[in-house]
Amino acid sequence: MKLLKIDTKKNIIRGLINSYDDLVVLQYIIERGDRLVSYSKRKVAIGDEQVIKVVKIGIEVETIGLESGSLRVGGKIFYTSDEDIPLHKYHTLDLRVKTAFTVRKDKILGFQVRLIKNAQERSPKVFVCVYEPGYAIMYSISNYSLRRMYEVKHNVQGKRFKNDSRLVFLDKLGKALVEEYSRRKWNVFIVAGTAIDNEDLRRGVLKDLDIVYETVSYADTGLKELVGKDRINELISRTKIATQRNLIGEYVGGISKGDEKYVYGKDAVRAATGETAVVQAIVTKEYVLFNKDAINQLDAGNVDIVFFDEKDDSLDQLQGLGGIILKLS
Repeated sequence: MKLLKIDTKKNIIRGLINSYDDLVVLQYIIERGDRLVSYSKRKVAIGDEQVIKVVKIGIEVETIGLESGSLRVGGKIFYTSDEDIPLHKYHTLDLRVKTAFTVRKDKILGFQVRLIKNAQERSPKVFVCVYEPGYAIMYSISNYSLRRMYEVKHNVQGKRFKNDSRLVFLDKLGKALVEEYSRRKWNVFIVAGTAIDNEDLRRGVLKDLDIVYETVSYADTGLKELVGKDRINELISRTKIATQRNLIGEYVGGISKGDEKYVYGKDAVRAATGETAVVQAIVTKEYVLFNKDAINQLDAGNVDIVFFDEKDDSLDQLQGLGGIILKLS
């Protein structure tokens, strides 16, 4: 997320959404009663043609829900840049990637400031290699921006599935990927080529590496194929699910063994909240929405708060334990 302004005295946050993860964060920031200003598209007739007009609209937030690709926020209009749109009419703003927004709150809580600043500073690091026999392009995605890194080339002649030059290229590409894999810490490492080439790499120099293989036809169009299928965001989501599962496994495992450093249950959490001994908390969205004082208290104590956002068995387990588990030092 690109944070344009945060004013804790006037309780204003202004920013630009750069990823789906930013929408997940905003569902913890925007609340009923807030005033949200963003942009909406509407069709208008100019002569015999219908054109799309972008309108700036402000609403008093009543509903909010995260759907596929957007955060839908509904409420009554208090401001509009288009005089043809009446005030006090109910309207829904769809917040999406590359959408700018301004939200004014009664009070910005400490954990909300921390969340939105983390959204600005942190992003998953994704490596993508798209290739065809003889030509590969390496990309990095970090801070939600794409950078073309370098290429790997080797002349492949004849029938590409039955010649030594193809194998030489795959060996050359594989070694470059092994070096890249060990050089940096990537959240997601994607190798995308034809199914037969992927299989040779998987069985060869890339054996036993934690790599996601995708099928694309050509190097030049491979990245567009992945983006078009929304595979990169889906794979980032999978990474977050793995994090949730690992954490819930640790916490529930500790609870089942009677380890007193894992605390759950309404009374036990209330007693432990605010203690300097709390080092980490895993929480659900529902718990955050209805227990903001407790979350703000944990945040003020610099507790590492991990939000479970992905729909998975791990989320169901956490909800079954009251939506929050604390880890004490």
